Amino acid sequence: MSQIRHIRNLIGLTSGALAALVLLSACAITSSSKTGSFGGTGVDSRGGDTRLRTGDQLQVRIEAGTGTSGTPQTYDVSIDENGEIPLPLIGRIKAEGLTIGELTERIQANYVPRYYVHCNVIVLVTVRYFYVGGEVRSPSRYGWTDDITLLKAINTAGGFTDYANRGKVEVMRGKERQTFNCEDLRQHPEKDPPILPGDSVYVPRSIF
Repeated sequence: MSQIRHIRNLIGLTSGALAALVLLSACAITSSSKTGSFGGTGVDSRGGDTRLRTGDQLQVRIEAGTGTSGTPQTYDVSIDENGEIPLPLIGRIKAEGLTIGELTERIQANYVPRYYVHCNVIVLVTVRYFYVGGEVRSPSRYGWTDDITLLKAINTAGGFTDYANRGKVEVMRGKERQTFNCEDLRQHPEKDPPILPGDSVYVPRSIF
């Protein structure tokens, strides 16, 4: 009987330890989901894989033919509110949400073989924007650079108004939205999140 009781005690201790481990794991997952940034998108997303967004201005260079028979043509286009760009012969083509590489392949696929036997396409981003609205002194869209953070974006827009709620500043990226306390960010600049092309910053009005 004593051996059976001893085994039961061991099983109880093991079950308790497993339950504690599961609880700690769940807490860790919850914590990381609260502090993570926009589905894992961070500073590294500023590179070539950054998705194109409405308002981006592009330069599309098309070289058709072989050797010197084809004269390169360059087109300056902007992604419109429908996420499209206009190009000769093929008309409007979807660009929003694609990377530069994906858009290049899509343009080539629309020209070859329907219009050209061979086509070389180069796509460059010339201007990208972010947006700042709400209780800032100069709400508008601004040209994006790779060093822009949330606090820098607000400073670019002239800073907060006297009625700004600095503790609940929203950053919208696609369908995702996060709220930041800018007073806390000033105290801890290492937490200042990067702003990506197409991001919208909104500063709400304080109720006080």
